[in-house]
Amino acid sequence: MLTIASAVSLAVGVYDDTWGSHKDDEVKVGWVEGAAIFLAVLVVCFTNAINDYQKEKQFQKLNAKKEDRTVKVRRDGNEIEIGVQEINVGDILLIEPGDIIPVDGVYLSGHNMTCDESSATGESDAIKKGLLDEGRDPFILSGAKVLEGVGSMVVVAVGAQSFYGKIMMAMRQGESTETPLQRKLDVLAEQIAKYGMSAAILLLITLTIKYLVKCALEPEFPPFSIMFSHFVSIIIEAITVVVVAVPEGLPMAVTIALAYATTKMLKDGNLVRQLAACETMGGATVVCTDKTGTLTQNKMTVVRGFVAEREMRSRSDIQSFFTSLPKDVQSLLMCSIAINSTAFEGPDERGHI
Repeated sequence: MLTIASAVSLAVGVYDDTWGSHKDDEVKVGWVEGAAIFLAVLVVCFTNAINDYQKEKQFQKLNAKKEDRTVKVRRDGNEIEIGVQEINVGDILLIEPGDIIPVDGVYLSGHNMTCDESSATGESDAIKKGLLDEGRDPFILSGAKVLEGVGSMVVVAVGAQSFYGKIMMAMRQGESTETPLQRKLDVLAEQIAKYGMSAAILLLITLTIKYLVKCALEPEFPPFSIMFSHFVSIIIEAITVVVVAVPEGLPMAVTIALAYATTKMLKDGNLVRQLAACETMGGATVVCTDKTGTLTQNKMTVVRGFVAEREMRSRSDIQSFFTSLPKDVQSLLMCSIAINSTAFEGPDERGHI
């Protein structure tokens, strides 16, 4: 609306400066008002475009971080850690309890493996995986969660070709969900827009009647060009009221603020996968969790132990406690840990093994 108003105002101003009442003026300023409105529209449009671009970049960073996790595979007989984006068809994927299967595969070997495939099939019952000769289900779907057991599988489908990938591709066409605050602000913006439109119409009618009465009371009726120019000014004032009253940037500003908050939390090591979590966590007073690993790093550390009639009271005593054990006990302890552990030897965040 402002663009149309600026074009009309610019045309009337140029006409007034060229052939109208101001054609004899030394300084032509009739075009200034229309040009100023058009410049304001450009500034607002560029500002919104830059904000949308920055918001989209922040979302891309968040999505990349959300999908950034490592898995263990066996290649050329060696166990290595790779990102989920680097998994190829034919890789041997190693599975542990708590893993979310990122690809489709076929069970090769393992022990007492049970998966929860409710996210893919809707069935809440846990499904035991095994060889087909044993009468068990050998197919492991992407998106399933390993409840217990360890094993390995051969990858047969990745990305958009996997079962979970097809579901996610189909969901891309769905509407994006809004946060509770955004829905409330949309309702508020709609109400303000209605009041603003009513005020603009009332202003337009009032100023028009006032100007017509003023023209009727004058000795001579004003020329058509002057009346048209004045009517255009009245229309521009009414449109300005509508544009100023409608807070169309309010929901966008909230979205940008939430995206900025998630980015700040990401720098502190807190990954927020949904923007609505920033709103809800801001008012949370009690956090309920089910088990160790949900709110921690999911890394268990021995802090106290009792082996061979010797006691370790704190984590700082591990080295001295281990050296005080007999040699045969040390060997038995290391073998037991190696056999029963799913730990993976690799570089940590600092690059140390």
